[in-house]
Amino acid sequence: MIEIIAIIISGITLLITIINQIIIIKDKEPQLSFSLKSYDGILYLMVTNNGLTKARNIRVKIDKIYNNGINGIQEDAIFEMPFELASNEKVQGMVGILGENISNHVFPYIDIDVCYEKPHFIKKVKYVRRVFYTAVTETKVTVDTGINLKELENSIKNIHKSTLRLANYFDGYEIASFDELNIISPNHFQKDLLNTKNNEKSVIKSRKECIEERIDK
Repeated sequence: MIEIIAIIISGITLLITIINQIIIIKDKEPQLSFSLKSYDGILYLMVTNNGLTKARNIRVKIDKIYNNGINGIQEDAIFEMPFELASNEKVQGMVGILGENISNHVFPYIDIDVCYEKPHFIKKVKYVRRVFYTAVTETKVTVDTGINLKELENSIKNIHKSTLRLANYFDGYEIASFDELNIISPNHFQKDLLNTKNNEKSVIKSRKECIEERIDK
């Protein structure tokens, strides 16, 4: 009798262990989430794997888009081929143009067919779901353009100084690049040519004279 009870207890313990292992494995399975957002008037569908294992052969088919004005589906190539996402990886692709304008306020949503493979038990997962538009973005999208903004700023400053030197040469004024008095010279190239023809001297003023004249006005 004791042996039978021990066998039953051992069987129950083994069953509980197997169930716990199944639960642990299922908890680690891929879990795909979807979000529909817009950036610069373009609708993007983002797919994220929130599970702890890789999702393979993912296929996302955009069936239909609703409440987006006259604009229909314009999907990226990523949704025309299978792809995979490891844990916490994400990918996004264009699904259309946001139909928002002055006279038309939209709140789009899409129907999608989802299919992917997971590494445990029933390997293939298929389902249909509806994804609604998220009007406010939680994170700001940044793009690395490879442009050094510091070098760009220095280049703009150099161009400004060169242009100012040329303007000073023609205007007969001495204006520094940091002056912000919006000084406008009465001289111009045509006037200088006429002065040369008439044997007259052009007016040349120092920076101090230019600033004092501007302040007096």
